[in-house]
Amino acid sequence: KIKKMDGYDGSMTGPLMSNLAIGRQYRRKGLAEDLVRAAENVARKEWGYDDCFLYVEKRNTPAIKLYQKLGYRTIWEDPSANTLLPTPDGRIVNGKTTIVCMKKKLGGSLFANIFPSS
Repeated sequence: KIKKMDGYDGSMTGPLMSNLAIGRQYRRKGLAEDLVRAAENVARKEWGYDDCFLYVEKRNTPAIKLYQKLGYRTIWEDPSANTLLPTPDGRIVNGKTTIVCMKKKLGGSLFANIFPSS
């Protein structure tokens, strides 16, 4: 089930992408788009799902723009989430973040994600 960190349960079931990362030297070459499309193909063709979900940090605007371009739409935000942040001295600490949950209807027409039914 896809749910918020605060326990909200919207009773959505489906594959969930999270922590997709591309090294700096490989960014802006279409690799992230290729990875997302490959995951969608597995979800649709091998697992039989009609929807795909993903989590992304709200401050990651380049990723959000990519996901929107690929047809994902925000369904909720969780401002109470935690994340791990690196410090200048190389340590990792807990920090606050806002997680955005996005959803895409797989295998639909061009208009399926522009005018979603749910």
